[in-house]
Amino acid sequence: MNKRLNQDDITAMESQLKQSVEEDRRYWRVNNVKCDAIHTAKTYEEFADRVAAAHLRPLNKADFSKKVSRGWNQYAAPDPRD
Repeated sequence: MNKRLNQDDITAMESQLKQSVEEDRRYWRVNNVKCDAIHTAKTYEEFADRVAAAHLRPLNKADFSKKVSRGWNQYAAPDPRD
């Protein structure tokens, strides 16, 4: 039982640790949203929507400054009157 760990064992443990840390972050992010929404949401639907959107981050100013070079529907033919 006192077998030395090889590189594959260490890689597997690192992978498992990273996965566990991410799951823990996700749990606490959702839990914080739940704790906030339970007191401020007016309906269950609003509460459920907030919890479902817990993984989203707010937009910042840099997100608005990025310009999209193509139109919304790149497959639509351009209007000849434009």
